[in-house]
Amino acid sequence: MPTPVTLQQLADRLKLSRAAVSFALRNQPGVSDAVRQRVQALAKTLGYRMNPLVAAHMAHIRSGRTPRYRATVAFVLFWRPDRSDKLHQLYRSGMETRAQELGYRIEEFVVGPELSVARLAAILRSRGINGAVIGPLLAPGAFAEFAWEKFATVTIGYSLREPETHRASFDHFGGMGKLLEELARRGYRRPGLVLPTDDDERVMHLSVARFLAWQHLESTARPVPPLLAPTLTPETIVRWARRHRPDVVISPRHAVRTALEQGGYSIPDEIGFATNCWLPSHPACSGIDQNPRALGAAAVELLVTQLQRNELGIPVDPQLTLLQGRWIEGATVRPTTGAARPRG
Repeated sequence: MPTPVTLQQLADRLKLSRAAVSFALRNQPGVSDAVRQRVQALAKTLGYRMNPLVAAHMAHIRSGRTPRYRATVAFVLFWRPDRSDKLHQLYRSGMETRAQELGYRIEEFVVGPELSVARLAAILRSRGINGAVIGPLLAPGAFAEFAWEKFATVTIGYSLREPETHRASFDHFGGMGKLLEELARRGYRRPGLVLPTDDDERVMHLSVARFLAWQHLESTARPVPPLLAPTLTPETIVRWARRHRPDVVISPRHAVRTALEQGGYSIPDEIGFATNCWLPSHPACSGIDQNPRALGAAAVELLVTQLQRNELGIPVDPQLTLLQGRWIEGATVRPTTGAARPRG
């Protein structure tokens, strides 16, 4: 059986230090692209394989150290006049924590009237930033005029349609299923879904798909038609609720709960309310916490993996990382009955 090639043998053949060879094999900063290519080519030719036990041991040792600064990565946001969307702050919180653990920093850039997409790419290149997390777009579609081939990128969510990048997203299909299960455990039989059409399009209809599948495959009660509209006024919401009489309303918009209360409904006594996008700003609400901090951290991990492999440009095989949500009990639905899960 042939003796395995060692790191020192590679270093001797290439007349490099062991550290330089190690950095090159792991795509770490500190060596040039030319050196990295030489090292990896010889390692492939000689059949070098890193000892997984040694690699795990070294990773354990490094985990106890404060990582040195490696690079800055961008968090690209999109301007909205009211800046009411606070999700980006939660994404960034998770991104910054994980980036710091890996030796990176986050710098925020807002595309809008004062910063075009083309200008953004030029600024990133001038600052030596070659990795970017792309936040949710204002409307689903393409992100044109960006020099994709120059950067490693990860997208949060599904709003970016073109090009297909690596992305991290909440599991909207599974999250709606979990929410419906929790409501069924509390005895609700006729849930109704209220959803702006732009929210529906932003998540590729995944929440609606799971809701309709539940109605047609798992429920035995008369279904409540979902309320999907470009604009949801309080009057429209209350009129829908009175006509179709759901026993609990599901919506990512907390304003729907306010509309029901202002329309004379007592929550949760007369009607329940649950959200599939729970936020810390509404702690009393029941629903699914999509855990945007963990989502931001996952996006950074995907990005750093590309940077360490020196993988730039649009990926041939885009990866999708899905994160599960968790149920928040809140006070806007009745407590669980403790009985077996009812059907419908």
